[in-house]
Amino acid sequence: MRQATTARLLTIIAVIAYAICWHVSVVVGGSITAGETGSARSAQQAATPTPTPAIESGLPSVSPDGKHIAFTSNRGGTDDLFVIAADGTGERQLTHTPEEESSPQWTADSKQILFSVLTNDTSHLYAIDMDGRNQREIASVPGRTPMLSPNGRRLVYTAGTWRATRLMVSTLDGSKAQQITDGSSIAWNNHWSPDGKRIAFTGRNTPNGVLAVYVMNADGSERRQVTHIAPEEGGAQWPVWSPDGRQLAIQVDSLKAHTAHIWIVDIAMGAARKLAAHDQPYLDETPSWFPDGKRLAFQSNRTGRMEVWVMNVDGSGQRQVTS
Repeated sequence: MRQATTARLLTIIAVIAYAICWHVSVVVGGSITAGETGSARSAQQAATPTPTPAIESGLPSVSPDGKHIAFTSNRGGTDDLFVIAADGTGERQLTHTPEEESSPQWTADSKQILFSVLTNDTSHLYAIDMDGRNQREIASVPGRTPMLSPNGRRLVYTAGTWRATRLMVSTLDGSKAQQITDGSSIAWNNHWSPDGKRIAFTGRNTPNGVLAVYVMNADGSERRQVTHIAPEEGGAQWPVWSPDGRQLAIQVDSLKAHTAHIWIVDIAMGAARKLAAHDQPYLDETPSWFPDGKRLAFQSNRTGRMEVWVMNVDGSGQRQVTS
């Protein structure tokens, strides 16, 4: 399956960029098996038939009112957009297309869900009602993973290659585009702060460095690294702002242990704590905050396939939402 397409591709490229001789880890949906080199995987694919993709659900996005969770799933064959109540009831499929919908997010009034579709290096951003009606295109930009600003007037998106990524900010029609990173390295998983003044993203300091989370002003100024996770824990990515803008929920992927955890990082102090610690080879990833700041939605394959889960910000109360 190509569920969690953006995060999966980003991590694959990150592993390549670390060093060609490194072994690849399972990250975001387990599309690559830990311990396989790229050449070994290619040889295996050439010798064996392509397996049927596993049915998976993920990339949760909690509505601003906390009542619903949007997510993507390939249960219909390709990644489509779904919505479900936060208690796991009333699941509804919103799109039925051959294209792969990704990057779900919400309008401020919780009435519509936004998602993007990438076609020929151009991302089209759509809005759709929670009943699957009134789908319309609201933006188009020459790049990937567009994220709408809190005031609904600007987009941040990525352009360039996966290893030399430029973060761009523009209006909804792609005009007045401003490059806010130099494009010399990676800049992925970009998310706006609640006040729209800052952007958090995944980056690194050196070409072969470990992934880390950075924060900068929306014009690209005052960039600084906010995560300093021990190397043995893994690389930090997928930063999502808490409702009060003081913390980031992130995922940290361990190449050695073949696991991923959700962490919470204090932006001002840099203190970080791991949630729901485990040593089993499963992945907890792609966090999304509830508006009260007390819970997180995330994707996990702890049951054998990727589904949407919810837990408290202290790691307790883990509960599966989709099935």
